[in-house]
Amino acid sequence: MAKRGYTRDTIRGGASEWDVSRPFSSYARTLATLLVHPVRFFELLPRIPDMRAPALFLMFSGLPAAILWLLFWGLYPALVAIVLPLPLSFLLAGLYHLGVLGGRHGYVVTWRVLAYPLGFYLPFAAIPVLGPLGAAYIGLVLMPLGLAEVHEVGRPRAWLFCAAVGVALGAVYYFASVA
Repeated sequence: MAKRGYTRDTIRGGASEWDVSRPFSSYARTLATLLVHPVRFFELLPRIPDMRAPALFLMFSGLPAAILWLLFWGLYPALVAIVLPLPLSFLLAGLYHLGVLGGRHGYVVTWRVLAYPLGFYLPFAAIPVLGPLGAAYIGLVLMPLGLAEVHEVGRPRAWLFCAAVGVALGAVYYFASVA
């Protein structure tokens, strides 16, 4: 009998939360689950160091994000929206992993927790009003829920760390845009 959140595919090493044979419906299902049932999504997220499903989700999320960036901001930001999410996710996961040191799982599982909210946020980042709202939702709702659920740390600890990261990243963004 498989543990909760695991299927035969994940036990054999396959990626269950992202169905490669049905990328569009899998993408829509993942976005809907993150929006409507985030706790359930993170409860069922396999705690294995398999990077395929989150990496595919991030790459697939770059496509609608690139289209929106092209419409709102031009060609170069659209190209950045395709190339940057995967490397950026590795850096951000390192930062968020500092907040869950002593948790149940390692860096790759923290990266898995970060990859889905980041992919959820990418299309919203291009839209002027929805960008900050999306950032607040992933930073103050999805990331703390994911870190607390997957690493089994307290929700207040996860929320405080995510809020501190949000303030730090917001300050960096503000000072970079002013300079």
